[in-house]
Amino acid sequence: MMLNETGVITNEFWLDRWKTGRIGFHKEGVNPRLMDYWADLPKGSQVLVPLCGKSNDMIWLAEQGYQVTGVELSSLAVVQFLGDNDLVYSTHQEGDLKIHTVEGLSLRIVEGDFFSFTETGFDACYDRAAMVAMPADRRAEYVSHTLSLLTASAFVLLISLRYDGDNQGPPFSVTHEEIGQMWGDKIQKIASEDLVQTNTQYKDQGYGFFEESIWHIVPA
Repeated sequence: MMLNETGVITNEFWLDRWKTGRIGFHKEGVNPRLMDYWADLPKGSQVLVPLCGKSNDMIWLAEQGYQVTGVELSSLAVVQFLGDNDLVYSTHQEGDLKIHTVEGLSLRIVEGDFFSFTETGFDACYDRAAMVAMPADRRAEYVSHTLSLLTASAFVLLISLRYDGDNQGPPFSVTHEEIGQMWGDKIQKIASEDLVQTNTQYKDQGYGFFEESIWHIVPA
């Protein structure tokens, strides 16, 4: 998704960000929100990580005993993830997607457009920076597609952002009302933090507030 002359984000936008190293959305180490708020799911649960980048959160999830599938558009991100973690893997093609299966760890990376990934039956989803990477005109489609890949009783851990000011993403600001409309009435906000109060960089960038919220969909 890249910003073309009409202001629409295209796939090339993200590919260019990876190519030029403008990946401020990437965080080193394991996200503490994941460790604090992930549910204690049965070992072997199938976990989906959309728009995974080269996040080490996937390593952490696999080490907990889950079967982890990350989906990422950028081949550079995939190569860096596999190389940075010294992972041995095999690759095969499925249609437009490349499947990289890691040896010795219950982890695979699907390289390609997330909307082309149609495998179903996932028991859980971890979305740290996927929904907020989607422009408004594709956000509902992203959520609908994600939900179509999950079981009816799947657990979801979602991290969202809501902020003011003229600097409009990505990552994009998403209202709580919009999250409820897209994800359904089972989603519940369980924690939030105004990063302006805890990190001076957000105040320096002119934000009046920059709220990070944690959401769960918990199996009934």
